[in-house]
Amino acid sequence: MNAYQFHHLNFLKIAYNNFIRQEPFTLEDISTEEEQFILDFQQLIHDFEESKPTIYEDGEIFFERAFRMYPQLAHLIARDLLWFFGGNCLHNMADIELEKFQRLDELRFAAEEQGEEFDYINTRASLFAQN
Repeated sequence: MNAYQFHHLNFLKIAYNNFIRQEPFTLEDISTEEEQFILDFQQLIHDFEESKPTIYEDGEIFFERAFRMYPQLAHLIARDLLWFFGGNCLHNMADIELEKFQRLDELRFAAEEQGEEFDYINTRASLFAQN
C-alpha cells in the first residue's frame, strides 16, 4: 500500500468511527438494514486493507448508498473518499472541489514521475487553504 492509499484508508476508518457514534447506530435496537450497513462498512475497510481488486467499485457503491440512506451523516465522510472512489460519488462534489482534487492528483503524479516523495496531507491543506 502506498502513502496515498494509506491516507485514504485512514479517512475510511475515521468515517467509520464517526458513523458508529451517531444515531441510528448508537441505538440499542437497530434495524437489520442498519446493521448490514455497518457490516458492509467494516468489509470495505477490510477489503481496502487487503487491496482487493474490486475496492474502487465497491467503495463507489457503498458511498452512494451512504449518501442515499444517511444524508444527515454525509458531512462525516471526507471529501477525499468521494474523489478516491470516483464514479457517481463525484456527483456529491462541487465543481471547485473537483478542480482542487484534480490539481492535487496532478501534483502527486508529477512528484511520482520525478521519484520524489509527495506529502499528501500538507499539499492538500495548502491547496485547500486549510493550514
